[in-house]
Amino acid sequence: MIYTRNSFVNFNYKLEDADVCFIGIPFDSTSIESGSRNGPVAVREALKNIEGYDTETGIDIFEKLKICDIGDIEVVPGSYKLTAERIKETISEILERNPEIFIISVGGEHSITLPIVEIIKPDTILDFDAHADMRREYLGVEYSHATWAYHAMKRFNLVQRGVRSFSREEYEIIKKLGDEIRGRTYLTIDIDVFDPSIAPETALPEPDGWNLEEFCKNLNDVKNLISMDIVEIAPKSFNSITANLAANIIKRILCKLVI
Repeated sequence: MIYTRNSFVNFNYKLEDADVCFIGIPFDSTSIESGSRNGPVAVREALKNIEGYDTETGIDIFEKLKICDIGDIEVVPGSYKLTAERIKETISEILERNPEIFIISVGGEHSITLPIVEIIKPDTILDFDAHADMRREYLGVEYSHATWAYHAMKRFNLVQRGVRSFSREEYEIIKKLGDEIRGRTYLTIDIDVFDPSIAPETALPEPDGWNLEEFCKNLNDVKNLISMDIVEIAPKSFNSITANLAANIIKRILCKLVI
């Protein structure tokens, strides 16, 4: 594994003993608007500051779950190909050392999802996103934040929710997608699925997005969640509204693992 250390947990369990693995992937080289490379560090800071106790479930995730924060992958700025190789190498090693662990990856841009799922091989990818990301190529580039879902749908059952921005070409593709979530499910959350009023710090905010209630309603449909990522958080500071939202989303999902 190629990574640097920066943990948000008071006690960092060994990977072999952990229930959950947290990993940052600060890559944003194909995005029009950079800044999501700062997502992992801002989300860590937010996780340090939120309470682990969930009033709805009565669960404290930091007490209930053994968490291993392995730090950030050392990405290669400007190279999706080399970064993807490092992502796949890291995810493979994590699963070799602990096959049952729940991996939370924090981006970075949305292109990071593709190499992750290529290793995890879920039955379904559930994509919460404002954008379809279904272009065959974008600005002459085959693999980018705007094309990852096009490549993913060729190999996996891809279900998209929250999408409200797409090209005419993408529309012809996405209208053929199904909405059945089946089997081992990988959840990818682009923070721009939320309305900019509650998630303003993202690479490409779109109006008329979800609120937290709509997110939770869609999350309740997932029955066999095996891993997740959350991407496109582009904080302007450590005290970030959007990073804090992401941290609370992670908390809710971890509660879902326990109950």
